[in-house]
Amino acid sequence: MTAAPRTDEDRRQAILEATWQLIAERGIHSVRIADIARVCGTSTGTVHYYFPGKSDVLAEALKYCVEQAFVRQSEELRAIDNAHERLLKLIDMQLPRLGRVRDEWSIWLQYWAEAVVRPEFRAAHNEFYARWQDAVIRIVLRGQRQGVFRADLDLEGVALRLTALTDGAAIQVLTGAPRMTVSVMRELLVDFVRRELVAEIPAVRYS
Repeated sequence: MTAAPRTDEDRRQAILEATWQLIAERGIHSVRIADIARVCGTSTGTVHYYFPGKSDVLAEALKYCVEQAFVRQSEELRAIDNAHERLLKLIDMQLPRLGRVRDEWSIWLQYWAEAVVRPEFRAAHNEFYARWQDAVIRIVLRGQRQGVFRADLDLEGVALRLTALTDGAAIQVLTGAPRMTVSVMRELLVDFVRRELVAEIPAVRYS
């Protein structure tokens, strides 16, 4: 049971935090309002006060989880000046290791599934993808200015391929595909950056 929040916003966030963790653990269609209320140490009526229906709290919890991941990543990436190192850090933060990041990947997978059959999920889903790809583009642009990434890159193409490769590898990790592990996923992504993005250092010529 969590400590009782003191303000309306605290209570709302506590409900969203509890909900997304329950979704990650049990699946979106197995979470009941009673489960959320129990974890929060409150009543079902309180949950309904902030979120009129079950679909409302579930949808908001999915968005809340993804938003929190973006905030955490942005804070950590800003501390890294070198664009190559910043991109490698972004990759590292996407790896579905056990813990919060793996739970966040569980949310992503369920968000995708819901967006397939529920059009109302697609706008937020597409906005999150645009933000993720924009983050990659901004890092690559930074790397071009620093001279660590090639100057002739198709920025949108790079972002599209890197995010697609990340998704595909993560899905295989989460579903237990043979030969795909967190370590293999990291190697794939780091190799993509090395082969596709990193500027070649001119060979030194001696007279």
